[in-house]
Order: sequence, then C-alpha cells, then structure tokens
Amino acid sequence: MSDIKFNNKWFKSGLDVLNEVLYGKWKFIIIWNLMDKPLRFSDLRKNIPAITDRMLSLQLKELEENNFVERIVTEATPPKIDYKLTQKALEIMPALKSLEKYGRGLAQPEVKKAKTTKKVILPLSEDEESFFDKLS
Repeated sequence: MSDIKFNNKWFKSGLDVLNEVLYGKWKFIIIWNLMDKPLRFSDLRKNIPAITDRMLSLQLKELEENNFVERIVTEATPPKIDYKLTQKALEIMPALKSLEKYGRGLAQPEVKKAKTTKKVILPLSEDEESFFDKLS
C-alpha cells in the first residue's frame, strides 16, 4: 500500500488518518449520541455524564473543524445552539454500529453467565428428604 497524505502529514493507512481525525476518548461517543437527532450542549452533557464541560466543548470544536459536526445557531434570546452530524459523519455510522454491536458482544458472556446460573434440584430419596425436613 502507498502512503497517504492528509493535512500536510503522511500516514501509512486509512486507519492512521482516521485516528488522527477522531482520536480521543469522546469523539465516537459524541457522534453516537448525535446519531438520531441534533442536540444542544446541555443534552449532550446529560447523555455523557463522565465528560467535563471543557472537554465536551473542545471535542465538539475539533469535530466541527474536521467537518463531522455542524453547529446550528438559531437566533433567539438567548441564542439556541444545536449540534448535528454532517454527511461525513453519517458515512461512518455503519462502521460505528458494527463496533457498538461488537462491544455489546464482548459483554454478553457476563450477561449469559449471570442468566444461566440456575438452582439445581437433585432428586432425593425418602430418607434424605426426611433428614432435610428435620433440619428446617
């Protein structure tokens, strides 16, 4: 494969380019939250409680600069600002959905283990039953 030039930098693969653009703990989570509809900053903050205001603001700005998120300002008092995904971001949704499904699958063994823990009832003879009845 040949090297890829992006933003005056050279990369070895498309994954390297994607990592450059969407690097960080929060960008995929922000995109995932905007998948269904535009949201305001406060709504994103509620949906992602572990992120700080400063980090959310920074990540939104970077996503906007890289044309993954569009900032929509509606004139009002105070102005209403919504964030929505661009076409560029919508194009990665199939991959994100696959990764989300894969992540759920990683958790499934734990869920299955919890669900399959059943009480085992062994048949007892009359003598064994009467012994246990005396204990109660």
